[in-house]
Amino acid sequence: MHNIQVSDNVALLLTKITEREHVSSVKLIEKLVNSYIKETEKRDDFRAFLNPYQKDMSGFKFNREQANER
Repeated sequence: MHNIQVSDNVALLLTKITEREHVSSVKLIEKLVNSYIKETEKRDDFRAFLNPYQKDMSGFKFNREQANER
C-alpha cells in the first residue's frame, strides 16, 4: 500500500465529499483514479481517430483576393 501526502485543503475537501457521498476516502480516490484513466483513454482514442485527417499546413498561405475571385 502507498502512503499519500495531501495538503490540508485537499484533506478537508476529501472529507466533505466522502461524508456527502457516504463512501470511504480510499474508495473515492479509487473512483477518481479510474475516472481519470477512462478520460485519458477516451482522449487517446479520439486523437487516434483524428490522426488520419491531420494535414501539414505549415506552408499554407491564405490569399483573400484569390479566395474572393472564386
